Amino acid sequence: MDNRAVADQLRQFADLLEIKGENSFRVNAYRRAAEAVERHPEPLAARVAQGTLTEIEGIGPGLAAAIAEIVETGRYSATEELLDEIPATLLTLLGIPGVGPKTVGRLYRELGITNLVQLEAAARSGQLRQLRGFGPRQEARILEGIAFLNRRSNRLPLGAADPVARRLVEHLRCALGIAVECAGSVRRQCETVGNIDIVAAVDRPAALATALESAPGVTTIEDVNDVWVVAALAIGGTVRVVAADPAGFGTELVRWTGSRAHVAELVRLAGGALPHLPDEAAVYAGLGLPWIPPELREGRGEIDAARAGRLPPVLTVAHLRGDLHLHSEWSDGRATIQQLAEAARARGYEYLSIADHSGGLRIAGGLTIDRLREQWREIDRVNELVPEVRLLRAAEVEVRRDGSLDYPDEVLAELDLVVASLHSGLRQPRVELMKRILGVLRHPHVDIVAHPTGRIIDRRPGADYDWEEVFRVARETGTAIEINADPARLDLNDEHARMAAEAGVLIAIDSDAHDLPSLDLVRYGVAVARRAWIGPEGVVNTRSLPGLLAWLGR
Repeated sequence: MDNRAVADQLRQFADLLEIKGENSFRVNAYRRAAEAVERHPEPLAARVAQGTLTEIEGIGPGLAAAIAEIVETGRYSATEELLDEIPATLLTLLGIPGVGPKTVGRLYRELGITNLVQLEAAARSGQLRQLRGFGPRQEARILEGIAFLNRRSNRLPLGAADPVARRLVEHLRCALGIAVECAGSVRRQCETVGNIDIVAAVDRPAALATALESAPGVTTIEDVNDVWVVAALAIGGTVRVVAADPAGFGTELVRWTGSRAHVAELVRLAGGALPHLPDEAAVYAGLGLPWIPPELREGRGEIDAARAGRLPPVLTVAHLRGDLHLHSEWSDGRATIQQLAEAARARGYEYLSIADHSGGLRIAGGLTIDRLREQWREIDRVNELVPEVRLLRAAEVEVRRDGSLDYPDEVLAELDLVVASLHSGLRQPRVELMKRILGVLRHPHVDIVAHPTGRIIDRRPGADYDWEEVFRVARETGTAIEINADPARLDLNDEHARMAAEAGVLIAIDSDAHDLPSLDLVRYGVAVARRAWIGPEGVVNTRSLPGLLAWLGR
């Protein structure tokens, strides 16, 4: 069991404790332990075997025993005991945006509500108003949240499916010594996927089944036939591995990667059947087309554009010269500024923007002005130690509900770069949201608007804007809009990013990293930009350091 899975069990137990009404000290102890476990750099099994869990900060003897039980058995008996006292269905209510364990506990204890059906009925009947602090507005928000929950795709998020797909591809290559490639919606880098598709250059599906049985993350083999092998995955969903004649491997990779609309158009061009070829590029060449990047294969005009030579230049991670939005241990990050600088140097970056949270976001350890100035001294020190990477004095500045920024103008003027973010008030009426975001875009010190909708995929809906007006003002002011590469966000999404680019708006692709491994998340942001038909010229952090500084001095 990996550290994240252990942390998830600890968080679930904390949620159950809070729903039950246990004291906050105990609840918070489990939440802090979950954070410590998740960010611990090594697998916990070794610590359990050595009996050294208590050496991890925040883990006392009681929590160490709980963690050891979870690692060794995959379960926590205390959770099961709690679920004998309170209904497990209460946990489903936590999926409603804005509804936390305390509220769920009140709904259960005071109104006897145990599931979504009962909660929706209570909200529609006005029953929720019996609770202190609940009125028509709270009822409306809960109904909106339930509607959002019901609209959720129940598909796998890309951030979960993509790493599993990569591991499966590598396992099959090593086990069988053949050509294996990811296909389907994972290869197109869709933000959610129904299942994982893989194409393997092998004639016998039986050999695939044998290799797949021992693959990481596979639980059971569900189907084996003459075309494919299907297996269930521990993360949910399935993997389908297609057996392709090696002589036609390229053809099957094209067929299983593109959307139905894309493949149907190719088949029409081919006169009814795709050419049987071992190489994917040769299939496209046989149809008189250049190779089309997988992210574009959605049936959105890419084939006509390819025929006319109008496909955008292919953006890659290598085009990025730096990252303009990430966090250090000064706020809620888990790496020192020096560690971040050294990691940036290893990636070949020219610059890095240390954008810790402003003071108003206390939950994220936001910096007071005094702490911010203290951080600048540390940035100056590290700039001397790691001269290959220019560290920029930046901040992720909170946009308050009234539209004002968290730091005064005289402080903003001293920063190299200002990233503005809306973390609260995302469900305000559109007119109020528009006033806030347009004010931010017109602010003379704001350079980038980060994760503009604030959405969390399948967990929290994003803000509702008039996008045409947002992008018109962004172009007018020269403010960049971010594609936040965290796979839980991917905000802007590909549709809005394409609108922005077509409106002439500059895009920033940022990791929003809170630890060193998360610097690699930029690949998901690049994928969104590719899906949005954005080339290197449309991304501000593909510019050299002098080019970036010239833009910042605009």
